[in-house]
Amino acid sequence: MYKAIPLILLFISTNLFAQKQGYYDNLDSATSNPNRVITLELKKKNLKEVPKEIFSFPNLERLLLSRNYIRSIPFELSSLKKLHYLDLSSNYIEEFPQELGALPLDTLILWDNQIRVFPSGLQTLGSALQYLDLRAIQMNKEEQTEIKLLFPLAHIRLDHPCNCGAR
Repeated sequence: MYKAIPLILLFISTNLFAQKQGYYDNLDSATSNPNRVITLELKKKNLKEVPKEIFSFPNLERLLLSRNYIRSIPFELSSLKKLHYLDLSSNYIEEFPQELGALPLDTLILWDNQIRVFPSGLQTLGSALQYLDLRAIQMNKEEQTEIKLLFPLAHIRLDHPCNCGAR
């Protein structure tokens, strides 16, 4: 029993240090410190939508919402002016809002979703975007070519094109 006490103390101090550095993996803790939230990781939380509380984190730079049940990305995410890393992998997303083109996103991870087409208005995002992950999404060759043209400076990860029709 006494051997567990140092481990518990280590866990508590590590958790407090991480939160001091702006990392949160709990929405309740994050909402109690909205100005300190730099990274918010809500993976595997059974979320059906992006929590509205996220819009109150003015310093949010990294948002990780993978492996949930999210079907749409709210355009209000564009209010997070410092957001540069967005991971929405393994959800059920079909569309990417054009308004998010105003964000300074350098990393966008959308693998294992249902999105196949991006609005042409996202060209503004193309200058900042360095990495785009669209693996495990069935796209035909034409759709993949359009994405490559839209984001010419980004390293894009795609699976082999399918013989599926355009949406």
